[in-house]
Amino acid sequence: MDLSWNKILRNILPFIGAFQRLSSLNLSRNSFEGTIPQSFGDLIALESIDLSYNNIYGSIPKSLEKLRYLSYLNLSFNKLSEEIPSEGSFVNFTTKSFFHNEALCGSPYLQVPPCNHGTKKSNMKKIVLTCVVATTVLVAVIGFLYMLRKYQQSKVQTLDSVELLSTVEHRLISYQELCVATSNFSEANLLGVGTFGSIYKGMLSDGTDVAVKILNLQVDGAFRSFDTECQVLRTVRHRNLVKVISSCFNPEVRALVLKT
Repeated sequence: MDLSWNKILRNILPFIGAFQRLSSLNLSRNSFEGTIPQSFGDLIALESIDLSYNNIYGSIPKSLEKLRYLSYLNLSFNKLSEEIPSEGSFVNFTTKSFFHNEALCGSPYLQVPPCNHGTKKSNMKKIVLTCVVATTVLVAVIGFLYMLRKYQQSKVQTLDSVELLSTVEHRLISYQELCVATSNFSEANLLGVGTFGSIYKGMLSDGTDVAVKILNLQVDGAFRSFDTECQVLRTVRHRNLVKVISSCFNPEVRALVLKT
C-alpha cells in the first residue's frame, strides 16, 4: 500500500491493523498527525514501513517489536518522542530510521540521547513524598482545629454551668422559721460543734428535714469562713456534697440550711 506524496491531513486510522497480509506500507510525505496506532503490531506480514515526513508525534509503539519480518523502517522527520524500542527487528535498524525527531531517546549507536529513567523515578518519588507530606500536614492541621474547637466548646459549657449555678435562687427561710424548726436551737437537736459554729437538726414547715449550721460570731475569722463556704457551696454541685437549701443572716446571726 503506497499513499505517499499526497496531501493527506488526518490521523492514521487504527483499522489498518486489520490488513494482516499487508507486506509494505508507505504513508510518507503527507501531513498525517496524531500517534502511530498500536494496531500496527497486528500487521504480522509487514516487511516495510515508511512514515517519514509527516507530523506524527508521541512514542513508537512497542507492539512493532512483534513484527519479525520487518526489515525496513523509516520514521524520520516527524515529532516522535520517548524511548525507541530495542527488541525484535529494532536491533537491526540504524539512526536513519529515526533521524530528525523531537525527543527520541535510546541506545547510543542510534545517535540519540540516552533515556534517563532515573530522573523519572526520582521525580515520581518527589511527587509521592510531596503528597505524603502534604497529607500529613493537612491531617495534623485538621486534628489541631478539631481539638481546639472541642476545647472551646468545653470551656463555654463550663462557663455556662457556673453561670447557671451562680444564678440559682435558693428558698427564703426566716430566722423565726429556723427557731421553730430546731426548737429554739435546743441541745436535744444539737448534732455537733465545730471551730466556727454548731449544727442542729430540724424540720421545716413543709416537712423537709434539714441541718442548720449556726456560725459563732465571736470566733476570729468566722465571717471569712462563712463567706467562703457560701461561695463554694453556691457554685459547686456533686453527688457527695450536701445540698444547700438556703442561708440566713442578719447582724447577729449567720446560718446555713443544709438538706439531710
